[in-house]
Amino acid sequence: MSLRVGLFYPNSKSVHVMSPAATAKVPDLLSYETHTELAQAAEQGRFDYAFMADGWGSMGPGSRDMGYMDPALVTPMLANTLLAATKHLRCITTIHTTWFHPLLVARIGGMLDAMSGGRWGINVVTGAGFGETLDRELFGNLNSEQRYERAAEVMEILTRVWSQDGEIKHRGKYFDLDGWLVGPHPVQKPLPLIVSAGASDSGREFAGHYADYIFMPGRTPLEELKKRFDDIKRVAVSHGRPADAVKLQMHVSVVVRKSKKEAQEFSEWIAETIDLKSVVEYLNSVRAGISTYDDIYRSLGELQMRQVGSVAGSRKIHGDADEVADHIEMLHHKFGCDGIAVTFPVWNPEEVKNFGELVMPRLEAKGIWTAPETRGYGW
Repeated sequence: MSLRVGLFYPNSKSVHVMSPAATAKVPDLLSYETHTELAQAAEQGRFDYAFMADGWGSMGPGSRDMGYMDPALVTPMLANTLLAATKHLRCITTIHTTWFHPLLVARIGGMLDAMSGGRWGINVVTGAGFGETLDRELFGNLNSEQRYERAAEVMEILTRVWSQDGEIKHRGKYFDLDGWLVGPHPVQKPLPLIVSAGASDSGREFAGHYADYIFMPGRTPLEELKKRFDDIKRVAVSHGRPADAVKLQMHVSVVVRKSKKEAQEFSEWIAETIDLKSVVEYLNSVRAGISTYDDIYRSLGELQMRQVGSVAGSRKIHGDADEVADHIEMLHHKFGCDGIAVTFPVWNPEEVKNFGELVMPRLEAKGIWTAPETRGYGW
């Protein structure tokens, strides 16, 4: 399988970099033109997909002041803009199953997939993390096991609705449904792409049972990653799926320039401009709510604040084109990575095009990536 390369899409002024200086350099977030140009740049750069995370609550006043994950655009609505602006780029939208009713998910996903000709995927998130206070207020503070239990019930409902032309009779722990849901319905059969990122026991069980892609933070140590991924394979087999049914995608932060010196200078500028107050808010938030990151930070000990603020939970790959391509090749061969979701510290169409021009040809020459137009624009 060819490596899949996605753009970790910026639905906020700053998604992974806690630098007011970096935030000041990004395009206008609240402009359709910005997102049209960025999506078209990703398609021109031959990215496979745009992955759109989402969060409903900010991490604190420092983060809000500098635009870190606030404001955050609602990703299903943003995906509609990207899909309309492109012909081949695929979009994975985050939807919190703890907050969205499954029939609403069915209608949103059905429309996005049908109108795009089958280019939509869903990232199932159960609602913990940056909006933890909202979780408690809205849904009685469900624990991790209960959230994934609810998510599994949502998946069963979606499967029935999308495969039975809208008819649904379901009585479960969280939902009691009986009726007929109007379309449109997805054109992908039997289901659109299902994505997950949970690292807890319940999260791995969900991924092994339902997911096509599993996202793991680029910071995950090799042995820990293998342990978690092997467990997901075990779960997949236990549900009658092939061991390789779930493909591993990792999140990387890339700065690529024509020379090492240029890349180093830009990387150092990012680190120097990090807002340390926002880093503290970030660490307090993710360590309290998301075991995926909590385990990483705890196992690595005290990380340099500016390093964390530069890339958050992603893997830092900053260098010239050969260094970046070599690092991605290492992730593919050593970590068993089937794909990467790339974030850029300062996001704009030029950075996306730059990656496409400098890195993609090198990945192709290494034999680990094939241009999507050659293999047929598939997941």
